[in-house]
Amino acid sequence: MLTKSKISLAFIAFMYVYIVFNISYWQDRITVNWDPSGYYLYLPAAFIYHDVGKLQFYPGITQKYSLNNHDISYGIYAQPEGMKLNKYPVGTGLFELPFFLVAHWYCISLANTPHAIDGYSFPYMESVILAGVFWVIAGLYVLRRFLRRYFSEGATAVTLLLIAFGTNLYFYTVFNTGMSHPFSFALFCFLLSATDNWYRNEKKTNAILIGLLLGLIIIVRPTNAVVALLPLCWIYTGTFVDRLRFYKRQFPTIVTAFIVFVSVLMLQLSYWKYVTGHWVYFSYQEEGFDFGSPEIWKGLFSYRKGWFVYTPVAFFGVLGLVLLAKKHKRLAALISVYLAVNIYIVFSWHQWSYGGSFGARPLIEAMAIVAIPLAILIEWLFSRNKIAITIGASFVFVFLMALNTFQSYQLTNSLTAWDFTNRAFYWRTFGKLKVTDEDRKLLNK
Repeated sequence: MLTKSKISLAFIAFMYVYIVFNISYWQDRITVNWDPSGYYLYLPAAFIYHDVGKLQFYPGITQKYSLNNHDISYGIYAQPEGMKLNKYPVGTGLFELPFFLVAHWYCISLANTPHAIDGYSFPYMESVILAGVFWVIAGLYVLRRFLRRYFSEGATAVTLLLIAFGTNLYFYTVFNTGMSHPFSFALFCFLLSATDNWYRNEKKTNAILIGLLLGLIIIVRPTNAVVALLPLCWIYTGTFVDRLRFYKRQFPTIVTAFIVFVSVLMLQLSYWKYVTGHWVYFSYQEEGFDFGSPEIWKGLFSYRKGWFVYTPVAFFGVLGLVLLAKKHKRLAALISVYLAVNIYIVFSWHQWSYGGSFGARPLIEAMAIVAIPLAILIEWLFSRNKIAITIGASFVFVFLMALNTFQSYQLTNSLTAWDFTNRAFYWRTFGKLKVTDEDRKLLNK
């Protein structure tokens, strides 16, 4: 039976696939420039060139496909004995791997193939795009099932639509592909569902799945380790003593889950050991955190990259914590603590704006958690049984989705700035399909 939430998910899947094929399928374009090039590099290095350590093939590929503006050392650091360290974590490549293998099989199985079997020709680039779309849709599917346990069909449907089209998840899934955030978002959705299942039915498989997912989350994006607060502190109907008894009953399973967790981490640790000689290594080297001076206000409210400025849907989600606290005080407190710690870490990074990007991209995956208070806010608005509130809320939500998709189009077509946007330039170019040199002069201010 088709329900509202199923229809919304099908619509999201159709639109995502339709858009990526229209913007990429007929264009032989490289999708793994800059950060995506580092995430993806492990796949051709391991399966085509068999050279994960020294990356001797990479300078030639960089020049051939103009990767990273011909910068053959971008994200690559020389190590002793001729080894070359890729600073980016290995996890994103794992989620691109199945699609990479299909593309590789396609290229080598074609007689007189027009595509180079080098890991960077057209089929390989399409595999990166489709990997992101697949995992995001899978994440939204699992998120829908989780939300339906606690919220109505209508609230779930609207929540999915707002996350899919009203946040920068949309931009990084269909336009700026190959980044780690869409994969992290999917993992957060899986973790949310597995955690809730574990506390509901105490099945061993769910606990082991949590260990697996936490390991994958860390090797995709290590700073996301803070999400471990969810399975550690998830709402439990009993008292604190009851929770301790729960952990005691589950102790053998927790040990198994921890072993799985460490086993997944070994993928990253083994790479560091192989290339650098150290099991634990800070691969970003000269970059780092300044925990004494986090740029939280700028990260949330600035016109340069403010989360609430470029993703106002997130603001409505955070606002929903007030309603959530009235019904589920513990859950509201847990989500609030997670958001506070995560935001502090994210905006303590030395480059708090995270370079050329759309909004606060490190908080994309957090929208999987924010979906809970967002859904309760939506359900509250549409349960008022007042036509003015229903129409008003519907108008605002449609506007937010239209704004996000339009600004994604603007950025993709260089109609706005990737970085250093200010108030004057933002409002001068707001809603414009043509940006003049006079407009761009405002960026110098």
